[in-house]
Formats: sequence, C-alpha cells, structure tokens
Amino acid sequence: MVKLKIVYYSYYGCFSSVVAAYIHAGYLKDDISKDTIFSLPEMLDLDYGELKYIGLDENLHEVYVIGMKSFSDNIKKTLEGLRKIYNLEYDRLIFVDTSMYEPKYLKFIFPIRKIAIFKKIVDELLYNWLIKRFDGIKNLAEELKYSVEEKT
Repeated sequence: MVKLKIVYYSYYGCFSSVVAAYIHAGYLKDDISKDTIFSLPEMLDLDYGELKYIGLDENLHEVYVIGMKSFSDNIKKTLEGLRKIYNLEYDRLIFVDTSMYEPKYLKFIFPIRKIAIFKKIVDELLYNWLIKRFDGIKNLAEELKYSVEEKT
C-alpha cells in the first residue's frame, strides 16, 4: 500500500490550512459551529515552520499542517530532502496551499485578538469569513482526498 503524507499549508498555517486538514482527516463535516472551529487545538496557534500532525484519513495517509511564511518552496525541498537522506518510509509528500482562503488582514488580527475586549468581535469576523469560504475549503480537501484514493 502506498503511504502518503499530506501537508496543508499557508503563510500562517493556523486558519484555512487547519480547517482543510481537519476536513481531510474526517473530523469536520458540513455544519461547523464557532465553538467547534475555535476549539481546534491548532486554530490561530501561530507557530511558523512547525509541522503539526492532525490525524489519519480513511486510507491511513497522515495529514499535517504547517505555516511556511514565504518560504514554502524552501521548506518543501527540505522536507523532501530529509525523506531521501533518512530513507523515511513513505512514498510521497503532497503539499496543498490553502492561502487563497485566508483573510488578507489576518496579520492584524493576531495582536488585536489578544486584547480581551476585542476577542469576541475578532472571533465573530473570522468565523463569518470562514463560513463564507467553507465550501471552497471543503471542496479543495475532498477533491485531493478522492484524487489520492484513485491513485493509491
């Protein structure tokens, strides 16, 4: 059986990529509440360059998220190089960019969200943004999942 590692990434790696990875792994379905979204451990947990394990999909492919800033090409090459050097036992790394589903103002949100009186407002803005783009994120994750199934 072909073993894959699927990595959802964006500049920040803590918003759209998290949602896409949880959809791919089967943890998120159609109806998502604000509590569900903000209870995801990786949601808005800004930590560039850290590969975070989300889970396995139904074909036992591992699903991850990572924030890559603008170094996505370098990080992809490094991870693939490490696989070859250490002869790691998986067949392929698949990288999925979810940046097109991230709000452009996300970098301003992080400091504002830390101020207690703005947290609810910011969360509401982000949740509404996500709901409007959820179908696109879901389609991206499901198309990848099913295209991978056909090839394995």
